[in-house]
Amino acid sequence: MTQFFNDILQHYSWQGLSLMLLLVTLFCIQFYYYAIAYYRIVSFRLMRSRPKRRDNPAISVIVPIRGESESFLVDELPALLHQEYDNYEVVVVYIGGDTDYYEELQRIRDNHSYMRLTKMGGNERIYITTKQALNVGIKSAQYNSLLFTIPGAMPISNEWVATMAKGFERGSVVIAPAVPNFESSGISRYIMRMIEFNLQRNAMACAVVGKPYYAPRCNYGFDRDLYEKTRGYNHLSIDIGENDLYLQAIANANRTSVVMTRNSIVKEERIDMVSEWIEQMRYLGYARRFYPTAAKCFTNRELGSRALFFLAALVAIVVMPLEIKLGAIGLIILRYLFVVWSSRRTAQKLGERDIALNYWIYDLLGPALEWMLWSKKSNSTPRIWK
Repeated sequence: MTQFFNDILQHYSWQGLSLMLLLVTLFCIQFYYYAIAYYRIVSFRLMRSRPKRRDNPAISVIVPIRGESESFLVDELPALLHQEYDNYEVVVVYIGGDTDYYEELQRIRDNHSYMRLTKMGGNERIYITTKQALNVGIKSAQYNSLLFTIPGAMPISNEWVATMAKGFERGSVVIAPAVPNFESSGISRYIMRMIEFNLQRNAMACAVVGKPYYAPRCNYGFDRDLYEKTRGYNHLSIDIGENDLYLQAIANANRTSVVMTRNSIVKEERIDMVSEWIEQMRYLGYARRFYPTAAKCFTNRELGSRALFFLAALVAIVVMPLEIKLGAIGLIILRYLFVVWSSRRTAQKLGERDIALNYWIYDLLGPALEWMLWSKKSNSTPRIWK
């Protein structure tokens, strides 16, 4: 046996053996993420994982709108007002000074008894933050279960509120998926979709095992009791973080319900311009610096191990003997097969479709692209609470 290992060592050298060991280790890390950690999303069932603690809770849907969005009047607000759920209300907080727009909101409110409307003014010297608007919306709401969304977001089903209510039946913090919606298609749009998909996949993989740290801004909720107990939002110096930094303060394994069915999905409009999308992502990503170390490590470990796996495999193919070259190629093929299988199943659960054909582009370039995305700060620091 000793002679056998000596022969292997003499043939491949310590450097060669170290490279093979590194390649296998990185393969195992990738296998854990895609075949175990991410696949928990596919196998997760809320009703099986959490007991019901109440029935048909009354829900207040709160949406702050800054400025005058015609699509909100024509499409998004009607979608919220025509949900198939008996016990809910829609609370709109308008931040702006357009009299005609506000009168149109009032007209809609007058035709729907379960809609509430509040107006907040603002100017260049006094900036009203999203958290301030949400505070007003929460105070205006009459129900304990609070569900939040934003302009530009559209539930794909008129059973969205009813489905999210099932989450409130089983927990006091509710998280559900959101799908970025780009008007045009193309490789750049596909890569942007996949970057957002990977961010959400990491967050949901942690949430289903009781370690939530993020929810889409257009699809989450919590009980007013928690809000009052914690005295409202944290990180008041920045105009972001209500959907992640605050949830990290109130969410835990016992409180959190993760709702992942077709009717719980919300589509959120995205900017088609790559430069503007990058700026928006960096702006919202300012909160990432405050994330717990475990959450940042979970995301970075996958990206890092993926990049190192491709690098180690490339080195093995270039410098190692034929049998190791074939072994490295075999690991690349095997890894890609279970990555695409897992990603396709996970994407379906999170509302994404048709990702498998071009997934190799994001799989190969993703680590470098995400490093470039997050290595630079936003040109606009999140607005200060004044």
